[in-house]
Amino acid sequence: MKTLLRCLVLGVACCAAGAAHAADVAKLVADLKNADSDVRRAAAKGLAEKGPDAKSATPALVAALRNDKDLFVRRFAAQALGDVEADPKAAVPALSAALKEDDKRELVEAAVTSLGKMGPAAVPPLIDALKNKPAAPKKEKGKKGPAPTDPTAFVRTRAAEALGNLGPKAKAAVPALTDALRDPGVRTEAAIALGNIGPDARDAVSALRDAAKAKGNKKDKAFKQAVSEAIKKIDQ
Repeated sequence: MKTLLRCLVLGVACCAAGAAHAADVAKLVADLKNADSDVRRAAAKGLAEKGPDAKSATPALVAALRNDKDLFVRRFAAQALGDVEADPKAAVPALSAALKEDDKRELVEAAVTSLGKMGPAAVPPLIDALKNKPAAPKKEKGKKGPAPTDPTAFVRTRAAEALGNLGPKAKAAVPALTDALRDPGVRTEAAIALGNIGPDARDAVSALRDAAKAKGNKKDKAFKQAVSEAIKKIDQ
């Protein structure tokens, strides 16, 4: 009898806790539409902190990412989609669109990090981001000075890192990551990602070895270390 009563008490307590939690999520979702941007920012961050328990907030977070006029609300919404383990079918298109806003670095970083938690559905847009390299500007004759900066390099770097976080699930990205070994700003992250993919990246081993020996790469200790470790993981 005591055991039965204890179970009943625990059951009631769990139901009450669940109802309270659902109410908290609903309140945060409502706050995402508040006129005060500070309230909306706090709501997006609050949903992220609840993790998978706030997965039901996916539609509201997607809407905030796509439509909110406040950059920080959009950034926190992008981050939250990964933290709540949002349904990739709903989240990936919105996160992929955010990657194209490379003038908004913090938003892109949050979006690409969340894509790295979305599984195979995120691989195609991450491959596109990895290939997003602007055409080399034409040099003016007789003009000297530093080479122009590449505004998309950080996007490619984050895309390579996200693919690496996906591990074997990103095996479709092996050709793109292999090509990225020739990209000075991304090569180390690309090598690490190939290693994380593991045996499915076996076709990249020859390119990894060649890249480590290439002119200009021999003195890059971090890259050579990444290549060495990647080959070990692939050959396991």
